[in-house]
Amino acid sequence: MNFDRVRQESLVHSLRGALPLSAYPRPPLLAFLRERGAIGRNAPRLVVIDIFDAGATQGLMCRFEIADDVDAPGFVAPLAQIALDRRHPLAQRLASRRRQAPRLGLTR
Repeated sequence: MNFDRVRQESLVHSLRGALPLSAYPRPPLLAFLRERGAIGRNAPRLVVIDIFDAGATQGLMCRFEIADDVDAPGFVAPLAQIALDRRHPLAQRLASRRRQAPRLGLTR
């Protein structure tokens, strides 16, 4: 039995159960969004609306929208490129998984 796979599926299931999640973009995603003209100068709040496993090469991905921007399209990015609101209990779990298991596709 592949315990890493089981842990990853458990994490995805837990995160999906808590959707929608409030999050913020990490610096690389923030730069990407600015480059595309999707956001202005300030870091926006994101609303994660879906989380899925894109396989071994991509790892965990998330679909999100920019909060308070009804005209902005939805985006897809690696889960590692967002930071969940620190007050959310799953943010602590995700952070500990990132430290413990970089091979799970959480630290790209």
